[in-house]
Amino acid sequence: MPEENVKVAVRVRPFNSREKTRNAALIIDMNGQSTAIRNPTNGEEKKFNFDYSYWSHDGFKEQPDGAIVPDTSQPNGKKFADQKKVYQDLGDGVLKNAWEGFNSTLFAYGQTGSGKSWSIVGYGINKGVVPLFCENIFKGIDEKKKSGDKTEFEVTFSMLEIYNEQVRDLLDPNGGNKRGGLRIRQHPKSGFY
Repeated sequence: MPEENVKVAVRVRPFNSREKTRNAALIIDMNGQSTAIRNPTNGEEKKFNFDYSYWSHDGFKEQPDGAIVPDTSQPNGKKFADQKKVYQDLGDGVLKNAWEGFNSTLFAYGQTGSGKSWSIVGYGINKGVVPLFCENIFKGIDEKKKSGDKTEFEVTFSMLEIYNEQVRDLLDPNGGNKRGGLRIRQHPKSGFY
């Protein structure tokens, strides 16, 4: 049986340099699955519940090797969600579904600069969901082969970006920057492709 069909997660990132220069106010708080947004003018708060609410705004430190890890000496250190935590919650289920033969999709949505690429791809030692998924699926294939499993494995993978209503193939070695983007087609029985 596949993992739950849809999981919704939100993640709050640290302020960028522009936001720091402007002395931006933090108006978001997260507790468990709940995300609260406070109106800075009247203090009114709205709460929203998700499958996962990841606090990555503060409460971390950078180790000498560049790894960003929770810093429990800081007030929000215990709730800080690093890349591994996001992968454990979201990527492990996608991996489990893949081992069971199900197609899976990971969809990141947000405005430019909101942290999608960091969460999905990561940087350097701070690998995101996709590199960790790839490492684990190929490690699993190697382990199965070493144990004498004769199963043949085929892994297909796509990474697409939709930006300004244009679809780009992020794995295209030429950058996937075809004028007008990739064409989206629809088959009457098979659906969109």
